[in-house]
Amino acid sequence: MRKLDGRVERAVQVLWLERPSDKGQEALALLMQAVNEGDGDACYFLARCYAGPSFIDAGFHFPIDDKKVEEYLNLSIERGSALGMFAARRVAGFKPRCGSFVREPYGSSKEIWDEVCAIADSGELFTKYLVANAYYFGDVAQLTEMDFSKMTKIELDWQFRRWAEKAASMYEELIHKNMLMGVSNYIDIVTSGDYGIPRNEKKAQEIMQIAAEKGDPFYIVKVGMKLEETDPVKAEEYYKRALSYDYKQAGFYLGRLYSFKGKLSRDLRKARDLFEQYLSGNEIACHNLLGEIYFYGGDGIEPDFDKAFQHLLAAHNKENYWGAEMLGTCYLKGLGTNVNYTLARQEFERYPNEPLAAVGLGEIYAYGLGVPQDIKKAMTYWDKYPNHASVVDNKKNFKKTLFGWKKK
Repeated sequence: MRKLDGRVERAVQVLWLERPSDKGQEALALLMQAVNEGDGDACYFLARCYAGPSFIDAGFHFPIDDKKVEEYLNLSIERGSALGMFAARRVAGFKPRCGSFVREPYGSSKEIWDEVCAIADSGELFTKYLVANAYYFGDVAQLTEMDFSKMTKIELDWQFRRWAEKAASMYEELIHKNMLMGVSNYIDIVTSGDYGIPRNEKKAQEIMQIAAEKGDPFYIVKVGMKLEETDPVKAEEYYKRALSYDYKQAGFYLGRLYSFKGKLSRDLRKARDLFEQYLSGNEIACHNLLGEIYFYGGDGIEPDFDKAFQHLLAAHNKENYWGAEMLGTCYLKGLGTNVNYTLARQEFERYPNEPLAAVGLGEIYAYGLGVPQDIKKAMTYWDKYPNHASVVDNKKNFKKTLFGWKKK
C-alpha cells in the first residue's frame, strides 16, 4: 500500500477536516507542489478543489473550473493513483481520455478497491469517507466486480442493508473525527427506512447537532431553523455563527428573523441590509422578501415600487411565485411597471385566496378591467375579506338591487 505524500496529507487535513478559510491557498500550494513532482493522489485532490461547493467548502472561494477538474482527474488516473481511479468514476460526465478507469499498476477494479480500502484502514479519513460512500451508493458492487445475477431479491435486499449499515458505522466514526461530508448520507440512512433499517429521527437530530457543533455551517443553519419557534435568540446566534464561516445562505435566515412575520423584534432595515448583502446565498428567497419590504415599507423605509417590482419579478423569472399577489398589484395599479390587466389577473389567480389577490381579482371583474364586467363574481372575491380597507372603499361604488349588484 502506498501512503499519501506528506504535503497531500496536510492539504487534506486543512481542506476537508479543519476547514479554516484562511489556510486554503496554503493547502492549494501544497497540492500543486506535489502535482508538479508527479504525485497522482495530489492530482485527484486538486481536481476536487476546482469542482465547486459539492466537493470543497465554499468558504475557501476556489474558482470552479471544469477544464482543470478534467485535466487533474485524467492525470490522477494516468499517474496510477488508486484514489483517482476509484473516485473519478463518480464524477458526473467524466470519461478518462485513456479510455479506462483502470490503469497500471492495477489490473482490475477489485485491485483498486482493495488498495483504497487498505489506505482507509490505515487511518486516512478522507479515503474512509470515499469507501463509506461506495457502500452507501452501492458502488461497491461494480468496484468489487460482484455478480448479482444469481441472487434472489431477498438476498439483494440483505446485501444492500448490510452495505448501508456498514456505511452508517463508518460515517459515525468519521463524524466524531471531524470528517463531516458524509453527514447527509448518514441522516438519510437513519431516516429513509430503506432496506428495512428502522427510522430513527432522534439519531438524525443527534447527528445534525454534532455536525453543527463541529462547525458544519449547513447544519448550523439547520439547527438554527429548528430553534426559531422555541428559541429565536438562540437561532440568531446559530445563523451568525454560520455567517462567520462565510456561509452566505445563513444571511437570508438571519434577515428573515427581523422581517415581516419574523420571530424577533421587527427591524426591516437590518433585514433589508442582510438580504441585499447575502443575495447570492439564497437569491430567490432574498428577492421575495426584499420585494415585500419595498412594497409595504416600514421602520423608516419608504415604499419603493420600482425596487419592489424588480425584486418580485426576479423571483418570478426563476419560477417562484411566492410574491404573486404583490406582483399582480404592481401590474394592476402600474406600480413600478406599466399597467397590464392580463398579467395582473394571471398573477392573482396563482393564489386567489390571498388578501391582495382577492381584492385585485374583485377589482378586475367589478370594473371589467381586461375582462367582461362581472360584478357578482367580483363580490365573491371581495366577500372573502369584507373588512379589508380596499374592499370597503370599492363597495361604496356599488349597490345591491333586486336584480343583483349594480355600479352606482
